[in-house]
Amino acid sequence: MTILSNNYGSMKAMKKWAVCAVLLLACLSVNAQNFNFEKLAKIKGVEYTHVDKEKINLAASLGEGLHIGESVNLGGGDDAGKFLQQLDDVKVFSCEEKGSIKKFKKTALDLLKGQEWEPLVDTTGDDGEMVKIYLSKNGEYSTNVILAVEDDEANLVVISGTFDLAKMMQQAMNKNGEVNE
Repeated sequence: MTILSNNYGSMKAMKKWAVCAVLLLACLSVNAQNFNFEKLAKIKGVEYTHVDKEKINLAASLGEGLHIGESVNLGGGDDAGKFLQQLDDVKVFSCEEKGSIKKFKKTALDLLKGQEWEPLVDTTGDDGEMVKIYLSKNGEYSTNVILAVEDDEANLVVISGTFDLAKMMQQAMNKNGEVNE
């Protein structure tokens, strides 16, 4: 700090330290969110698949959608490349082990309790089937989380990038005439 204050003055040095601290905390916050979801992968019987930007770009360049296991198919059709370019990262957590589904569901719901998560869809059927969709936005960047739980299977999909699921859902509803605002 002495070196900074001698060269830049004490006020400028304090500003530089404050900016560094804010950037450090922002990076730690982003890493903490990603690390939290990876807790799910440690549950017995959970399969974890991660698709990074490089693999997403490859699928986009081939004009294909992104297919991850049996439960996730993103993009496809004529606009597959344009859609996939909005994605930076996709993580899929799947659990089909009866004894672990309850723990998977509880852990996922605990991770999504923070203020940064805006619930978009929250449905539970009579048979206990549940679908929850959450959004966390930071400027143009967003993280979309889809949690689906049935008796014999649970899936959580985390999609990060500039893709905004809330906006897409609103456009689809407006197109179908269901919601007009």
